[in-house]
Amino acid sequence: MGSLKDKILLRNIILYAHLGVKKEEREVRQKISLDVELSLDLEEATQTDNLEKTVDYEKVYGLIKERIEAKKYHLLEALAQDIAREILKNFKVEEVLVRAKKPQVKLAGSLDYVAVEIRRQKTE
Repeated sequence: MGSLKDKILLRNIILYAHLGVKKEEREVRQKISLDVELSLDLEEATQTDNLEKTVDYEKVYGLIKERIEAKKYHLLEALAQDIAREILKNFKVEEVLVRAKKPQVKLAGSLDYVAVEIRRQKTE
């Protein structure tokens, strides 16, 4: 494996997901915010200035959007895990961090959002 100090960051991706434990929560899409960090060795990309030597973040964004729109999730944890797993499977990254935030949470008190952070590494 290469250096894990290099990262590609996608911040504050706003999407609408079918998400929630209760059926009525999953009926209407809810706003979520995602931060995604891709850890990989970018040395060759920096030397060659070649997109093929890095990760095309437009394709990463497309994969995330496709997964969110195609599935219904009970848990924010499951959504974040699914995104992390798919990124590791489809892109040449060594580690991925997915931070998923759900701002519209009905609790007994006030808060900005609930968030889950999932960090996964390639096992190969």
